Amino acid sequence: MNMFINCPLSVKNNLNTTKLTQETNEKHMYPQPYEFLINEENKCKGKTPFLVFLICSQPNESSHRDSIRNTWGNETVVPGYHVVRLFMLGVQKEYSTENIMQESSKYHDIIQQDFQDTYNNLTHKVLMGIKWVTFYCPNAHFVMKTDTDVFVNTETLIQKLLVTISPSELYFSGFPMRNASPIRNSNSKWYMPMDIYPQDPYPDFCSGTGYVFSGSLASKIYNASLSIKYIHLEDVYIGLCLQRLGVPIKSPPRMSFFNLYKVKFSPCIYNGLITAHYILPSEMIIFWNLLQAGKHSCSE
Repeated sequence: MNMFINCPLSVKNNLNTTKLTQETNEKHMYPQPYEFLINEENKCKGKTPFLVFLICSQPNESSHRDSIRNTWGNETVVPGYHVVRLFMLGVQKEYSTENIMQESSKYHDIIQQDFQDTYNNLTHKVLMGIKWVTFYCPNAHFVMKTDTDVFVNTETLIQKLLVTISPSELYFSGFPMRNASPIRNSNSKWYMPMDIYPQDPYPDFCSGTGYVFSGSLASKIYNASLSIKYIHLEDVYIGLCLQRLGVPIKSPPRMSFFNLYKVKFSPCIYNGLITAHYILPSEMIIFWNLLQAGKHSCSE
């Protein structure tokens, strides 16, 4: 774990970034303005992870992070597959930086930049993770972005979906949102002002609860973001990047894989899904243990 304060990215690593800037001839109108406070630049060094988890978290969610470390985010949970776990954080003034530093030193699974950790900065948080993969884990086969209140069946994700896909394919999938219209009601959490995004509908995108993509797409998405105006809805924003790149959203082979809502637990139902939403830290552990005990009696 390293601390970087007001240090240009070019100084933080000696990777050649020429390829990134050559992938588009467009002017980089929207450079990412934030710096790493906590980084794990050696986590993938000399390695080729099969899967990188990018998990959106807030500094005060230590119990959520612990539940994930002990369940689906355990980096050795699927034998034979190298998994990397990273929690992505911004800054909360009311939460001790020292606590985060201690947690980071213990687990080496936190990256943090110097933006305020708010809902409207969620796109910055996701771009931080994609930037990290681009510069520090470029050989990863696949990446999954998800949240701390999402249960992920890592085994099903890998063995029922990812192993069927070539890492060289420009693959992006999750719960597809097609022809979705911007919400113009200012009372909505997902309100989108006309002056920020006047078009209708949105481009196709995948719900931010959980989407998976080829590792080779990370640098392309990051580079595209440098010329796309910021909007706070991170899943829509990533859809804008994919639209710019001409990369289509692919529906998963089973629509039951990715779930926007809470799914009532049973071992066999959870054995066949990839994500379930609105899961508490205590439920995460209970559901995981029951799944491990009961999944072997489930039919395909």
